[in-house]
Amino acid sequence: MLKKDPKVLFNGAALPTENDAKRSKAILIVAPLAALVHLLLIPFFFFAGIDILAWVNVGSVLIWGVGLWLSCHDKVNLSIQIFAVEILAHSLLVCYFLGSAPGFQYYLWAIAALCVMDTSASLLRVCVTSFTLILIFAVLNAGFFEPLYPFPFPEYLLYMNLANILVAGVISTLAIIIMRNFHLSRERVLKKQAARDSLTGLYNRREGLLLLEQSCLNAARNNEPLSVVMADVDYFKQINDCFGHSVGDDVLCQIADQLADSIRRSDIAIRWGGEEFLILFPAASMAAVQEILNATRLHFAKSDLIESLLGKPVTLSFGIAQMLPGESIQQVIARADEALYSSKKMGRDQITIAKNRQVDSSVTSDDR
Repeated sequence: MLKKDPKVLFNGAALPTENDAKRSKAILIVAPLAALVHLLLIPFFFFAGIDILAWVNVGSVLIWGVGLWLSCHDKVNLSIQIFAVEILAHSLLVCYFLGSAPGFQYYLWAIAALCVMDTSASLLRVCVTSFTLILIFAVLNAGFFEPLYPFPFPEYLLYMNLANILVAGVISTLAIIIMRNFHLSRERVLKKQAARDSLTGLYNRREGLLLLEQSCLNAARNNEPLSVVMADVDYFKQINDCFGHSVGDDVLCQIADQLADSIRRSDIAIRWGGEEFLILFPAASMAAVQEILNATRLHFAKSDLIESLLGKPVTLSFGIAQMLPGESIQQVIARADEALYSSKKMGRDQITIAKNRQVDSSVTSDDR
């Protein structure tokens, strides 16, 4: 198996690529819709005799096309900034010529949605932009200025206003929904990063303790057995000393892959630290756990993870402890660790079952 690339799986630096993909998807929806609206306004303004606004919409269609092209060529922030400038200029021009009654000032809402999508914007720039937009919208909506041209179809003025509100609202809502989905997706990725080991992809120790605690509660609630296994790579220091840590990391990744493939779907594999792994076997008898581990051990004994560099296969030693009633997490881990130590003393590549001890009933909740 190939070594997992932590930069691909769990490195936050990979997230901007996903960010750009999500924003490009939003632009692919919003930009054609906005360009279509401007395209439909061209014949309307020519018919109304306001040629200058018709040509303004021709320019707007071209600008949205250029912005769409930039977005498809990995210049998402630049395309967003161009869109914002176009919307602002277009709203101001139309309100200057026709006044606020047709409702073109509502397209300023879309700039607010675009501000959310522009990841290059600083917090100060977002705050200044938002305050400026509110001020401009208030001035335009209040109708302080007389329009240069009277609206040519006053009987349709109300419908024009309603249509502009709806279109501006839909465009803004689409952009916000898509960006919300991106942020939720990114949150899931970050949670996965926090729960996984960056090298092997297995659960890390912090998450493993939480999973162990939950497994203990489930086992006690359902009156089911829970086995905790400590596994350690034999002679791992020799691998690092002879061939370097990069080879050692590759061996760990391949061991983690084979451990994950060997256990059941309900079992949990954790990288406990260094070359040590912890495996949880919920609702499994001791015989079943031994059978799984023995098959895993034999599999490692027959394979050579580092291409015979050491002259012998990489093996693992195991220690098994089945959780006892009233036993704390620390106690069952300690017993599994002692059993692992016994496997090491007996020559490694062994499976040892921990001895059951009488659980001290005086253990406090703090000890647990």
